[in-house]
Formats: sequence, structure tokens, C-alpha cells
Amino acid sequence: MDDPTTFSYHILKAVQERMKLTEEAILHGSPKEFTEYKELVGELRGLQFCEIEIRELLQKSEMEE
Repeated sequence: MDDPTTFSYHILKAVQERMKLTEEAILHGSPKEFTEYKELVGELRGLQFCEIEIRELLQKSEMEE
């Protein structure tokens, strides 16, 4: 995995998988208290931010090639 683009796609996939798990936890009622719910929502927002940043960097990198 020497190629930075390949590495970035692996990171993006990991972020998306974690987003899916977090969304499922929220939707299926895993948080028993409101504080747990807020923590999961905060995690999801952070993951969404990461996904957007990685996608934008990948697009920029691909346009430069």
C-alpha cells in the first residue's frame, strides 16, 4: 500500500464502515441514555466531516493527475 491514493481509499472505506455501524446503533436504539445518543451523534458528525475531507482531497488529487 505504498500509493497514497490507495491508502486514502482504504481510510475512506474504514470511515464509511464506521459510519454505517454508528448509524445502525442510533437507529436500533443502542444508546440507553440521552448522553450516549449525543456521543454517537457527535461521532457520526465527525466521521461525516472526515468522509467529506477525504473525498475532496481524492478528487483534487485525481484532477491533478
